[in-house]
Amino acid sequence: MNTLARLGSYSRSDLRSALKQGTLTLHLGPFTHLVSGASNALLDFLSDTYRDYQVEMAPSDVTDVLLSLEAPNLLRRFVRRQITPNPGFKVPAVPLPIHMAPLAYEMGLNLSVALKCCRFINVHAGVVADDSGAIVMSAASGAGKSTLTAALLQHGYRLFSDEFALIGLDKPLLYPYPRPISLKQETISVVRDMVGDSWISETVTDTPKGDIAYYRARESDLAQDKTPTAAKLLLFPKFEKGARAMTHQLNPAEAIMRLVPASTNYSLLGEPAFHALTGLLKNIRAYEITYGSTTDSLRLVEQITGQKML
Repeated sequence: MNTLARLGSYSRSDLRSALKQGTLTLHLGPFTHLVSGASNALLDFLSDTYRDYQVEMAPSDVTDVLLSLEAPNLLRRFVRRQITPNPGFKVPAVPLPIHMAPLAYEMGLNLSVALKCCRFINVHAGVVADDSGAIVMSAASGAGKSTLTAALLQHGYRLFSDEFALIGLDKPLLYPYPRPISLKQETISVVRDMVGDSWISETVTDTPKGDIAYYRARESDLAQDKTPTAAKLLLFPKFEKGARAMTHQLNPAEAIMRLVPASTNYSLLGEPAFHALTGLLKNIRAYEITYGSTTDSLRLVEQITGQKML
């Protein structure tokens, strides 16, 4: 029987060997991930940012994600080294310089879940939860979703996900998938000021998405990564520098019309996906919120939920 242990409990040489041989299995939420890749940048990233995650040093009996981080061709293994995620199917991934292995790894996991997982309806969204339920935040890149997610973690919420709302098809519950929160550009310093340097990874510079760093999930988030919950609120956040804080309540039809294009597998799942989304919205309110600062965003959430945070 394979043994689960914290990734940080293994030596660097053990992790290097497992990655090289393709035997490192990461257990997270509803998925198991079998990962391989020979890169010091990847090893450094996992050793730091994934230190508290549960892994085993052998393939699991059931593996959901097979992710290999590899050079796009033989030449790029040795000359001007590059890396690309290979999730076992063809993806439109641009080869990256080898020092961007953390970005390639996170992209590979995102692509695997977005394009292969059909046990849930997947919606691009941040999700946090407390004892009263989950807040789902769906927004385009740059709208402030990750910053608001990180801010809510400082006010009694636990991390479900920064990338996906995983909604059950039988029951419209949300399932945790608490990977590190992706931070871009100015967001890095904003979140670093909130949580401290020790929680933020090394910054990967000059990527196609600009500078990127990752906010490590807390052990308390990971300890509950098998515990689903119902939604209590749906938000469509929109950050605009200098904007006046505003809320606009949406009816269920408006909310669904925004969630459908944010889903990566709605068209594939069809009717079950429609029922899952309508079930999610059955007993909750949906709002578009516009704000010009993190403090304003928290005040709006406080106003909507009636829960004191500031």
